[in-house]
Amino acid sequence: MTLEREREALLPFAPNSVASTAGEPRFGTYQGELPEVDLPRLLGKWAPGRATRLLKRKRWHYTFVATQEVAALFAVVDLGYTANAFAVAVDLQEKKPLCDVSFLGVPGPLAEVSDKPGAGLVAAFRTLGGRMSVKRGESDERYQVEVDVSRMRTQSLQSFQWNGELLVAGGPPALTVIAPVEGDGLVNVTQKRSGLLAFGSLEAGGRRFRLDGGVGGMDYTQGYLARHTAWRWAFAAGRLPDGTPVGLNLVEGFNEGATEANENAVWLGDRLYPVGRARFEYDAKELLDPWRLTTDDGAVDLRFKPIYVHREERNLRLVVSHFAQPVGFFEGTLRVGGQELKLSNVPGVTEDQDMLW
Repeated sequence: MTLEREREALLPFAPNSVASTAGEPRFGTYQGELPEVDLPRLLGKWAPGRATRLLKRKRWHYTFVATQEVAALFAVVDLGYTANAFAVAVDLQEKKPLCDVSFLGVPGPLAEVSDKPGAGLVAAFRTLGGRMSVKRGESDERYQVEVDVSRMRTQSLQSFQWNGELLVAGGPPALTVIAPVEGDGLVNVTQKRSGLLAFGSLEAGGRRFRLDGGVGGMDYTQGYLARHTAWRWAFAAGRLPDGTPVGLNLVEGFNEGATEANENAVWLGDRLYPVGRARFEYDAKELLDPWRLTTDDGAVDLRFKPIYVHREERNLRLVVSHFAQPVGFFEGTLRVGGQELKLSNVPGVTEDQDMLW
């Protein structure tokens, strides 16, 4: 058995709860879905006080889908005391943005991210002239995506409408990580998926796209995070030259507080392969310049070529955010499952984020 197959075979299945029977976090890297992010079951030093629950509990859900023609994404973010959302579509052939919108709101009925990251998920944001959601029933094998942003909110002559699905059945397993948070945080939980088959339609920039045959994925994250949190992130969803779905998740500077917690992974066909710690090389002042991404085990050696950058810069004194997410293409080499794979024009995003929240 190859090293990669051994690592995958040894990846345990996700537990039924974040907390052990003693109320301690089950730190680790798992395959499969966590039924619920039940942080209130943590006890002792892992149980936050009321102020920590209000100020440090963050949760978000991010959805990404791409075909050869277009990439579309949206996110709903609940910071406890405020909420925001954004949606972006980029024409991958003409290499130009079709839509880029952001919203601010208040957590509650109009902005929510449920505690169920897989089956039973609800992540939704509603405001005047804009609504976006991704949902999955308790027994469903598909995520349902609905995004509807009016011309008033896109500030153009075109609305942004996305109606689609992401198929779980037959796809690769989710990656679930429970990690300690360094500094003044406590525990973070993330569930990532990629390599899922996409269906549906997208209207943006006055054009209509079919999403059938596309590939997508998502990022669900919830935890008690440090007041100052920064990371670099990369996510991809596309196909190899032979048509096999491929996905990628890499992070640097986040969820690295324990050796057993590592969210770096590759999805290939219906398989999930964990990979080593990631390293990002890029120019923070020129995010449209090429990036290089590698892992310390040699499994990943990629270049990322951005074509557009979504940005959110806010300075509210107590809350200061720098968020930049380039959209573009990955190319290079993956070594997983005893194979050496060549990537070319695989759609995805990178991210440079630094938050005081």
